[in-house]
Amino acid sequence: MSTPDISQLNPAQQEALQTYTAVTDQDPIAAIPLLQRCEWNVQIAIARFFDGEPAIDPVAEARAALPATSARQTANLQYESLLSSTRPSTTRQNLEDVVERVDTSAAAETQYRPSFLFSLIFTPVNIIYRVFTTVFSPLGFLVPTFLSRLFNRLLYQQSRPVRRALPPAENSRRFIREFGEEYGQNTLPFQESGFNLTLDNAKKDFKFLLVVLLSPSHDENHTDELVLWGGNVRDSEAYQVSASLQCTKFPFAALICQTTESGSSAMTVIMRAAGPMPASELVAKLGTALTAHQAQLGATRAQRVEQEASRNLREEQDSAYERSLAQDRERARRRREEQEAAERAQREAQEQARLAEEKKQKVAQWKQWRAQTLPAEPGTEVKDAIRVSIRMPSGERVIRKFRAEADLDELYAFVDCHDNVKSREGGEASGENVDEPANYSHEYGFRLVSPMPRAVIELHNGGSIGERIGRGANLIVEPIEEDGEGTGEE
Repeated sequence: MSTPDISQLNPAQQEALQTYTAVTDQDPIAAIPLLQRCEWNVQIAIARFFDGEPAIDPVAEARAALPATSARQTANLQYESLLSSTRPSTTRQNLEDVVERVDTSAAAETQYRPSFLFSLIFTPVNIIYRVFTTVFSPLGFLVPTFLSRLFNRLLYQQSRPVRRALPPAENSRRFIREFGEEYGQNTLPFQESGFNLTLDNAKKDFKFLLVVLLSPSHDENHTDELVLWGGNVRDSEAYQVSASLQCTKFPFAALICQTTESGSSAMTVIMRAAGPMPASELVAKLGTALTAHQAQLGATRAQRVEQEASRNLREEQDSAYERSLAQDRERARRRREEQEAAERAQREAQEQARLAEEKKQKVAQWKQWRAQTLPAEPGTEVKDAIRVSIRMPSGERVIRKFRAEADLDELYAFVDCHDNVKSREGGEASGENVDEPANYSHEYGFRLVSPMPRAVIELHNGGSIGERIGRGANLIVEPIEEDGEGTGEE
């Protein structure tokens, strides 16, 4: 906010500033904003100063920092009269008043100026006051409070209806409480919310809104699909509503509803009742207005219900379609996964069968190769030959001699390749030599055990046959069940 320039003031404003500062002894620069808000009325400014109002309006300063808001729109306000019950042939004037939301901000509280007649009567007092404050300015601190209180009471207390500002909902609850205290137990369903929220709800639900306004300065305050809202014009919001509805006489009642006759869906006044009147007359006017607009409002409400039903039906159909589509996608995904799993299992089974067949061929080739590489059984000329009796898994007992210095692997190879050795010795096998299978490491699927006392002759411990068995032995072939016949690969 820029600093005011005293040189830019006209003579009347400078005189008002001089008079104000003489009484309040306030800095002229700080006094100018308050005088501007009081429209350079010295009496109002002095009264506000001694009432404790700050020189700088914090609400105006905060609002100046925000984007400008549009003023309260109160256009198209017209008076209308309803059809009299005693003269049905009289033409009814159907002039409707559009009702808008009201501005309930603290800055919107209206400050009233006294009437012209009242100001004219107190003009001599005003002149005497200016002379007095100018002459006795050094004593200004002794009398200003008394004088300001006096002028405040005489000039402004009667004309300022605004009470301590409360939130809209609190104002409504205060009105309901005061209404009950004034007229006894209250059974009327007044809304405990602000006018703007009540107006929006009535518009949204296609209901009638009955507005009741009372003023304590008037002595004649006597007071479904109907929303009831009431207010005291001493409260800021109720006063704004009275200005919007062009209310000039109290008590006041207005029936508001949403109409489409003007081509819009605005909330408009369809009945107004100002001043005291018999209850029967007010009920008759309300009944006439309700009857006149009930069909249109009911049709609009039914149309809204039909639209909502159609929208809900479309949403349900869309939701059902989405669920069905999701189920189809899920079934397709499961079939695809099952098919992929079956193909993968088939490939794995084929691979295992191929590996098993390849392993079987390599085992057979290894046995043929190992049988042809085993040395012949020692003859009688070898004195240290070791005689070994072997009981095969089939129950057959085989007796064979081995050289004492032969490796223990030779004994295991003989047992594993016994059928091949037997075929070669009997001339049943072909005489062609077989190569050792590539990329294959043979593992024996059995172990040799000496029964009494029981001792397992493990191959991995190494050693020669003479060292591990001695001069002779009776051995039993025990298959290793968990490993099968023989496995091994590089």
